Amino acid sequence: MGCAVPKDSGEDLTQRDSGGGIVADIGSIDGSPDGAVVDRDAACAASTEQATATPANLYLLFDKSSSMGPEVTSTKWAGARKGMDAFLKDPASAGLRLALNFFPRPLDGVPACDSAAYMAPRVPYDLLPANGPKVLAAIDAEKPDGFNTPIYPALGGALRKSIEELKARPGEAGAVILITDGEPQGPATTCGSGSTAVNPEDPKVIADLAATGLATGGIKTFVVGLPGVNVAIASQIAAAGGTTSAVLATDPTKVDDGFRDALAIVRGKALPCDLDLPTKVLKGEVAVGLVNVLYSKGGAPPPQTLLQDPTCASGEGWRYDNPAMPKKIVLCPKTCEAVRNDFKAKVEILLGCKTEVK
Repeated sequence: MGCAVPKDSGEDLTQRDSGGGIVADIGSIDGSPDGAVVDRDAACAASTEQATATPANLYLLFDKSSSMGPEVTSTKWAGARKGMDAFLKDPASAGLRLALNFFPRPLDGVPACDSAAYMAPRVPYDLLPANGPKVLAAIDAEKPDGFNTPIYPALGGALRKSIEELKARPGEAGAVILITDGEPQGPATTCGSGSTAVNPEDPKVIADLAATGLATGGIKTFVVGLPGVNVAIASQIAAAGGTTSAVLATDPTKVDDGFRDALAIVRGKALPCDLDLPTKVLKGEVAVGLVNVLYSKGGAPPPQTLLQDPTCASGEGWRYDNPAMPKKIVLCPKTCEAVRNDFKAKVEILLGCKTEVK
């Protein structure tokens, strides 16, 4: 999720995430002698280096039950499709690896509780923007005609696939985005047997599934609620999946804009709060003590210098992942949360000036 521009081109090297994510702007920089403010025109400027945010792999799980329609021109289905289009084409989404699947599945001989049947996405993982047209084509080929809302097996399959994908891509991040306008309905049978039998319509059972995905595979579960969603249940699942609460797009008159903004918020929260070090630092051409991190609230200048705090004891600032041999810059928890909640956050990594330390 990075791109380079020629040195001294006058352009910024950016990684945008207008949904509360990270904008990494790595360019020629400088700083004031006392370190109070980093001045881009000071003598300590260094050359531009490329930086890359930790990639995020998102599995979109899209509700196609009849309550979403029943026609493709219905407000919820058409609005969600339009909002999805805007999200996929947003430059801030470039570099995300995205997969898409629908639930419920068509009726066939596969047991309704079989989460494995939901593992393989309809649209396989691939980078945006290239995967965008495939996602839209898949939505256009579907219609909201499902008879129930089997969240339990669908989420189970999506989590299993996400964990599998993350094992093949170590060091990256993964999440499932459950998009629904209702609450758990179906399968109309107990899933499992004996001591492992569960009620697939029980919100706690589904929440426990999300919690297991987070604990065992590091996969977060986001829930995007459309008009009609049971907010309490949606937030229960999201909280168990490590994402606090559901993100809502429940205004029936603004489904397209609401859904686009909800996905943008999720995009920002799904991205990890760490950035790869520029290659000149990794090669030893620029010392680790000559790295500064700036945060522009709302993306607007002037930027605030984030102080390095090796212990993150205060929860604010940033640290290296490994002080002895750093590969990443990691934002401390409070700063991470502030950046994620800032819809237009901009974070810059600047090289060449003495690191400002807490």
